[in-house]
Amino acid sequence: MDAQITPGAQPQMAGRGDRVARTREAIVSSTLNLALEGEVAPIVRDIAKLAGVSARTVFQHFADTAELYIAVLGRVFSSVNADAPAINHQSPLDQRIAVVVDHNAARYEKVRPMWVFIQTLQRRSTEAAEKIRHIYTGNREHMSDSFRPELSALPEDKREHTLNALSVTLSPESWNTLRDRLGLTVDQAKEEWRFLVRSVFGGR
Repeated sequence: MDAQITPGAQPQMAGRGDRVARTREAIVSSTLNLALEGEVAPIVRDIAKLAGVSARTVFQHFADTAELYIAVLGRVFSSVNADAPAINHQSPLDQRIAVVVDHNAARYEKVRPMWVFIQTLQRRSTEAAEKIRHIYTGNREHMSDSFRPELSALPEDKREHTLNALSVTLSPESWNTLRDRLGLTVDQAKEEWRFLVRSVFGGR
């Protein structure tokens, strides 16, 4: 089953402040649902209808759609940027590759339905672009740690090339290409990733 981002459950609240929080939550969740359905730029009319509020209410909570989209992006990344699994550097390379591949595949499968929304948003907002950049920098740091024994054995210039190759190989774009462009299943796409990472290390 494909991984999904689940809009946050709305807690039971009371009082005006709680109603405000509930309404804001409904607006963010509705926008997220529309993005997950493939809407590149969900419009306020549809967001309001799904949230059960008026368009005016949406703009009482958010200055504009860009601010609302940023809130949605924050929700997405709070789910995607979960702590990476601990890596045992003494374990065999193939075992570490499997751990890293499984982790990244689960993360990127969550955002796959709304990747066009995310890419569009980063072109409209420097704040969004900065948030998205952290996916890539975090991924590179994880690669550096996960494959530290192999990378440490390389000359510095080749180490950087190898680390860049790993980061590109295990990127959201790579995952979307395997899943959407080539039509592979999750398991097939993960197998391709494992093959590609082994190839970066010379097939070891």
